[in-house]
Formats: sequence, structure tokens, C-alpha cells
Amino acid sequence: MQDIVYWIWLSLACTPGTKTFATLLEKYSDAREIYEADDEDIVSLITSRSPDRHSLADKDLTAANKIFDFCTQKRVGILTYGDEKFPKSLKTIPTPPVLLYYRGVLPDFDRLFTVAIVGTRRLSQYGRRNAFTIAFDLARAGATVVSGMAHGIDSVAHAGALAADKITIAVLGSGIDVCYPAQHQTLAREIVKQGCVFTEYPPGTKPEGANFPVRNRIISGLSNLTLVIEGRERSGAMITARHAAEQNRPVYALPGNVGGHNSELTNLLIKNGATLCTSADDIVRDFEMQSLGKLNPFELARKVKVNMNDVLAGLKVSCVSAEDDIFRPSRKRATPEPQVQVPEEPAPQPQSVDGFDKKAIKIYQRIPFDGECTIESLIDSELPLREVMKGLLKLEMLQMVVMLPGERVRRKR
Repeated sequence: MQDIVYWIWLSLACTPGTKTFATLLEKYSDAREIYEADDEDIVSLITSRSPDRHSLADKDLTAANKIFDFCTQKRVGILTYGDEKFPKSLKTIPTPPVLLYYRGVLPDFDRLFTVAIVGTRRLSQYGRRNAFTIAFDLARAGATVVSGMAHGIDSVAHAGALAADKITIAVLGSGIDVCYPAQHQTLAREIVKQGCVFTEYPPGTKPEGANFPVRNRIISGLSNLTLVIEGRERSGAMITARHAAEQNRPVYALPGNVGGHNSELTNLLIKNGATLCTSADDIVRDFEMQSLGKLNPFELARKVKVNMNDVLAGLKVSCVSAEDDIFRPSRKRATPEPQVQVPEEPAPQPQSVDGFDKKAIKIYQRIPFDGECTIESLIDSELPLREVMKGLLKLEMLQMVVMLPGERVRRKR
């Protein structure tokens, strides 16, 4: 039996992001040794209260063999902690992954200078432009951009690196066979052509919300530094910045408007010691001496123009900015009609409101009559993020919906 099956078994037995695997490494050298260890010895290391004690005691390799067969058939690479090509930078973090599933060209991480670029899904024009430009210029100078392929800043950063015709690395919070968000299939395919898509989650894993904060430690762990573009104080980008600090990696941040929602995190990080970053030059100049042969600052002197909007459209990247000029409210103030509450029947659906299109109507119809929903739940192949945000903005201007914290929305009562 191939040793890689034991590594797969171990990855299924150890909860991602916990210290179970790191604790076992203090005594055992590889997955097969852990598999063959006495249950009492395992429990003595991880304690009887660990949620992983039962899964480590289960020696059934059926699930591991199925995953191995799937990866073999689908040409999915498996990079284990014991592999010589496993990134050394990930071996030094407090909770390293047992293995990484990947698609694409596996780079030599020891020869890369990597920069994690992260930020909000609900980006601004300012954030979008800077994420793209900084990623584009960093890639031209020789850096490898690492991010999470999510809506907003993440996907724009990947697009910037691809526009420079350089590799980029995406770390997923789902299985390697589950593209999330679904709208980024084109982006994922382009990343695989030149770079790599990684995940520690086994094939078939759905993009559960709890997965993403855990995968963020890999984004920062793969990187020499983390750059935060935009975000709220309580956001996934904050978690990535916190992981980077815990891993003794520098944190950079793009300054923003004082009082702006998207500037909460970056200004707070700068206030608390993060390095202010306004261009790729700030990072390249700081690291060019310690990264000789990896970074070329002279590339930044050569001005290269690229149409950001064309690149984003070509990659079908979901990155609608709140400031995009989509709809404008009418200057004429409509005469309010008397409100009549009829609780037994649902409110009428908009059919012939001036300026409405069919997509806006469909979005409104998808919002629960009595309750709220996430913006993400309104997205599908027919209505991608850009169309949903367009429709919601118009509905909000017409006072038909109310936007709520946490990227949620409800009908206006």
C-alpha cells in the first residue's frame, strides 16, 4: 500500500486548523507511524478531550483509498507534509496542514517571493484599482501573489498577477473539485494554467463558512508577507492578518479614508504597527536586498499599461464596486401611497415599475417575504454577483429592500 494513503487517512482524522497534527509530530515522524501507533499512546499526546481521538482510533482506510483513486483519475496532485516539495514556510506555522491537494504546476516554493493579498468582498473602486495595480506590479517584479479566489479583492489580485503573465496561487476553503464561488471557474482554470490551486480539504468538501477562517492561515503561511487592501474590522482579512502576525510574517496595509467602512481594518492595522503600503514599490524596496534573485525592482521603472476592466471581464471576475455608476434615483419625488397591511397575503411583486428590468424583479422575488437572506444566496449562473448587486442597488434606491450588516438583505416593510 502506498504511504500517501496513510497521509490521506491522517488528514481526514485531524481537524484542520487544530494542533492535533502538530502535537503528533512531536513524537512521530510520518503518517504511517501514527497509523500504527497504539491508541493509548495517541490519547496520551492529544488528551482524551480532543475531538480527533475517535477518528485517529478508526483505522479503516476505505475513505482514504477512495480519495486516492479519485485524485489519480482526475490528475489531482497530493503534496504531503513529508514530501520534499512541501513548502518549508508552512512547516513553521503553529498548525500546519497534513497535506495539500492541488491542481496546476507545482512551484519551487524555496525560490519564490510570495505576497498574500487579501481584503473585503464588498470592495470600493479605490480598493479594486489598487489591488489590481499592486498585484500586477508585484508580479512583474517577480513576486508570486497568493490569495483565496473569493469575490472582491482576492479575485482582483489574482487577475492582476495573470495580467502580468505570471503565476499566482489560490487557496480554497472547499474541495479541489468544488469551485467557489461558482462564477470564478474561468479564473480558476487560468490560475491552473500558470500557477496552482491548493486546498487541505478533501474532494467533495462544500464551501462551509467555518472553512475559510481556517484556510486563511495557509494563505499567510505560504507568504513572505501579507498585504491587506480593504476590509471591516471584523472580517476574514483581519483573521489572515492575525495569522500572519502569529507566524512572524510582516503585515502591510493600504491606507484608506478615515471613517470609511472599508478603511476600518487597514487604518487600524497601520495604527497598530502594520507597514503602510501605497504601491508595489514599497514592498519591493523593503525586500529586494534579502530576496536577491527573486525580485527585480528595475521592472517597476518600466511602465506598462493594461486595461483592468478588460482583464476582469475576460476572466469573469466578480468584483462589483459599491461606487459603480449602475443606477441613479429619479429626481422626481414620488407621492407616497397609503400603506395597507394585509398579513394573510404576500406583498405584490413588482411588475411594471418604471425602469425595472426582469433581473431586478427576479432578485426581488427571491428575497423571502417575511425574513432576510444573504446576498450570496441570490447568486446563481443566471444572476452572477454583478447583476445581483446592480439589482439590489436599484431596489434599495426605490426603497423596496433594506441592506443589512453581514451582507444580508430583506424586503422593506
